[in-house]
Amino acid sequence: MKQNQLTVLLTLSCLFTAGFCANRCCYSQDARYRIQLEPRQRAAANDPETRWYASPVKTVTGVVEQIDEHQISILVDGQTIAQRHSAARLISIEPLDLPDDQRQAIDAFGRQAYTDALTGLIRSVSEKEVSQRPPVWRQQWLSMLASQAAMRSGRGEISLELVNQLDSRPLPQVVVALLPIDWTGTAEGTLFDSAAKMASSPSLAVKLVAASWLLRSPKYRPAAETAIKRLSKQSDRPVIAMLATQLAWQTNSPAKLSEDFGVWRSSIDSLPMSLQTGPLILISSTARRLGLKDESKALNLSLIHAAPTWHPDLPTDDRR
Repeated sequence: MKQNQLTVLLTLSCLFTAGFCANRCCYSQDARYRIQLEPRQRAAANDPETRWYASPVKTVTGVVEQIDEHQISILVDGQTIAQRHSAARLISIEPLDLPDDQRQAIDAFGRQAYTDALTGLIRSVSEKEVSQRPPVWRQQWLSMLASQAAMRSGRGEISLELVNQLDSRPLPQVVVALLPIDWTGTAEGTLFDSAAKMASSPSLAVKLVAASWLLRSPKYRPAAETAIKRLSKQSDRPVIAMLATQLAWQTNSPAKLSEDFGVWRSSIDSLPMSLQTGPLILISSTARRLGLKDESKALNLSLIHAAPTWHPDLPTDDRR
């Protein structure tokens, strides 16, 4: 186990120190993707007499030229000039022709074969030939999924090291949304030691993930609560602060949570759509724990049928 961890960490070191340097070119520059964008303006009805309709999510298909923390550039099918959109509006990006190595790794993740998924995901972003690697943003997404696989297979050190190296450069919100945060309140005790060791990391993303795991630890919970509240107030990384603010709700008493449940639900609605699913999973599990049956049922159905984005902790419809 220790040798395997060392091998993976050495692979990651090579990937993140050299693998991202090249990469405006990608393994297939004409690869096509289907993307979904949050409506430019949220629908609102301040006047109860006003008739209004919600703006739809925008779906476009084409060749993605670039994604970074600021914008996405996509050459839409049938057009000659690329469209540019705010990256904050991006809520979904789906490859229309998924390479076999990525497909196999993602399928392994779906089967909960997390060790196989971790190995496959790392391999898919660390090919020796630069021309064979996915574009940077795709490497980031796959690597964040690998951090999820590492967490779910009890490899907390690898999971946090992945987050640490990913957080060394700006990330699109759609990637940050996949941070291996414990939204379900079920982090295993095997993760506590690695989280405690990494809790003082300079990376705010690592601090956030580690603190979310340690909320389950009787020994470290007070320190984790303090860390989350501190992260929720910092201004340098607003996306981290928004996610920390949602985690901070767990520090309230059951009575306070029940009293302010509607306020919490509204605060999630005010988040960018790309960041809502994790907090919705959290509030749904909290409603179930508090015995709020109607709220829990409504949230669970919403997550099954209308989650804003995909997340590995989404519930499934048991009737299927």
